[in-house]
Amino acid sequence: MSKIERIKAETDGLDVLPELLRAARDGWETLSPDHVGLLKWYGLYAHNTGDGHFMMRVKVVQGKLSLAQAETMAGIAEEFGRGVIDCTTRQCFQIHWIRLENIPDIFERLERVGMTTSGACGDITRNVVGCTLAGLAHDEIVDGYATAEAIHEHFLDNKLYSNLPRKYKISVTGCTEDCARGLINDIALSGVIAEDGTRGFNLRVGGGLSTQPRFARWMDVFVTPEEAPEVIEGMTGIFRDAEENRKARGKARLKFLVDRVGPEALREELEKRVGRPLRRGVPKPPGPGEDHIGVLPQADDAFRTVGLVVPVGRLRASQLQELADLARKYGAREDDALRLTHQQNVLLPWIPAEQVDALLLEPLIADLTPTPTLFQRGLQTCTGKEFCGLAKVYTKSRAVEISKFLDEHVRPNGHGEDFRLHFAGCSSSCAQHQIADVGIEGVLKKVDGEFVEAMDIRIGGRLGENPKFGDVVIKKVPNWELNDTLLRIFTLYETHHGDGETFRDFAGRTEPEWWTNELAPVEEDDARLTARVAASSRPEGSDSRAEGVRA
Repeated sequence: MSKIERIKAETDGLDVLPELLRAARDGWETLSPDHVGLLKWYGLYAHNTGDGHFMMRVKVVQGKLSLAQAETMAGIAEEFGRGVIDCTTRQCFQIHWIRLENIPDIFERLERVGMTTSGACGDITRNVVGCTLAGLAHDEIVDGYATAEAIHEHFLDNKLYSNLPRKYKISVTGCTEDCARGLINDIALSGVIAEDGTRGFNLRVGGGLSTQPRFARWMDVFVTPEEAPEVIEGMTGIFRDAEENRKARGKARLKFLVDRVGPEALREELEKRVGRPLRRGVPKPPGPGEDHIGVLPQADDAFRTVGLVVPVGRLRASQLQELADLARKYGAREDDALRLTHQQNVLLPWIPAEQVDALLLEPLIADLTPTPTLFQRGLQTCTGKEFCGLAKVYTKSRAVEISKFLDEHVRPNGHGEDFRLHFAGCSSSCAQHQIADVGIEGVLKKVDGEFVEAMDIRIGGRLGENPKFGDVVIKKVPNWELNDTLLRIFTLYETHHGDGETFRDFAGRTEPEWWTNELAPVEEDDARLTARVAASSRPEGSDSRAEGVRA
């Protein structure tokens, strides 16, 4: 049994709350070293500085926020998080610089507005994601939000499923666009209509990224909204009881169980768990998803949703409060004021159609825009080395620099309106770089006897009917060569693509070896290389780089 499995066997993650509250009173240093990791079950990750600061993640089911919840999060970030809050790719909020002595106050504030950190991290069911426009769009097949809420409530604080082999991610979408990125989740429910007119979901299982990515596999199972919590509970029980998955953390995700036994055997076991045969699925390819940026129609034509880009997913607390103020000013519903997206952005729903032009003139819209540049729009980043102990490189501030550089030097010319550039600080893929048109992964490279920040670059990732993980086409690009290398990639596209061919289509028909040959680095002499290393070694302390992103 691994050390982590031993710790979980001795103390359930949900049982660490009393120790957390005691440490809030007596000091973080009094925590048992074995139990620091268990704080993840309550949304808390220790900073890489090891000085008593934590990142706190708060669940937001399918990214839907009330006015009170948005204002509460803004207040917590302002008072306890140095005025900064991050949007995640799972429609959550993260706040850094949290100290344990403030946790009782923070938890009380969250509880008052119906929010929780329970299960936000750890080997447990995570935040249930879904369509950002659930309940708003014209083309909704089934109410995915209601199903997501039911699943969330079913598993919240449920100790039957609080010790899983590894993290467990659930996606539910009821829209025709299939925009909840189900293919990279452990469990994916996607809205369909059966032959008899019954509305429900197809089930796919075993998606995930990191070092051994998999797309979720077809289970040939159809479930109604009423059946969904029970069926997901059965599948989760199978995963919980899979002892083989507990032997090594690197082989612990559900995708490896699917690899071993296959979808058909899993379906048979699932039917045993629920005690009846399950209806077969409705043939339908997965959709590519949407980013929901811009002024969008709602099912009720009197209203619009305005999707705004949050640069690298980082908000000032004051900006979040301003968003809540704008929602209130323009008549948003108290219980549905803001929506968070899978691409770390934010939406304002329920804006009266006649008020849209006035909203777009508000000063905040100059910073959080519905009309972003090409490289702002699809930019995703993880936390990076600023706070994360796994990351090899800084991501947030460097991504701002990259997008600015590319927007200055690359002329938009058919790249695709939703071109995706994702930047991950390590192989864990929190920024989902394997499904990006261009994905960057932070690594280290030894140059002139020193380790420097470098990047592997992938090209050609995509979701949809013919999904594909991006191929690594060039490895260990030194940080000082990254911008130029990216510019060469787009120059190659400009030079060789066909009429009307997007970057995604071009990458889909282009062999990785072609990119590798074309991007082969130019050798530098020793003196010039040493100068490059020295120039790249500028201080990159977490505080100064964070301020750069906030500006």
